[in-house]
Formats: sequence, C-alpha cells, structure tokens
Amino acid sequence: MHVKGKKRPARPAAAPAGKKKTRIEIVDHSHARWPAVLKLIGRLGDRDALLLDEDGWLSARQSVLAAFIDDKPAAYLIFHVYPVGDGRVEARLDALSFASPEAKRVSSDLLSDAALRQCRKLRCVGFKGLNVKAGRRR
Repeated sequence: MHVKGKKRPARPAAAPAGKKKTRIEIVDHSHARWPAVLKLIGRLGDRDALLLDEDGWLSARQSVLAAFIDDKPAAYLIFHVYPVGDGRVEARLDALSFASPEAKRVSSDLLSDAALRQCRKLRCVGFKGLNVKAGRRR
C-alpha cells in the first residue's frame, strides 16, 4: 500500500538468479546425454583421449565423468584403468577440461571427488595424473 507523499521503495530490476544445479554423472555410449558430452569433448579438443571402438562404444577400461550445470554438460574428467601386476589396477587421467571458468570453479572439486570414489569402487591402487588438494580425503 502506498501512502501519499512517501516514496515507493525501489524494486529490483529482476529477481536474483538462483543457484545453478551442478551434478556429476558417469556417462558412456548408452547414456541419454552421451551425444552432448561427446560434442563437448570434441569442441574442447579431447576426442583423441577416448578409447572408442569402431562402433563408437567406450572401452570397459575407461570412465567418463561429466559435470552438468543446469542439465547442460559443462566439464568432464576421463580416466582409464590398467593392470599393474598381482591382480591390481591403477587409474591414469586421460583428460580434464572445462567449458568455462565458471564450470571449472563449480565442478573441479566435484569431478575430482567423483573420480576418486569411482577409482575406489574399481579397487585401484593409485590414480596417476590427478592432483588433489593437500588435506582432502582420499
């Protein structure tokens, strides 16, 4: 309600933007968003990092983790596992890229954490090439 002689409070030009939703998913050729993730990988120059067969299927030894910001692929981390002897496997980073500085800011730690969790699920004895901040859980 407006009272004569009093100034109305200024209204904001637009509502403040809500926090963007970021999620990390493991994707492969059977994932619904694979074409969009593959397009991002190609655009950022890492297509050669993928171990694809002639039918476009991802190698069982390779994992692609994609960061989605508001349902749009914005970053990815690609790694593969290989045997190191005595039935043990190790992981090696193949590619880690971001579509923008914002994508790097919001998804870098999430991708690293997800990759380390996946590495543990695969019972890897190490992860070469993935730099993790000191003091973080492994």
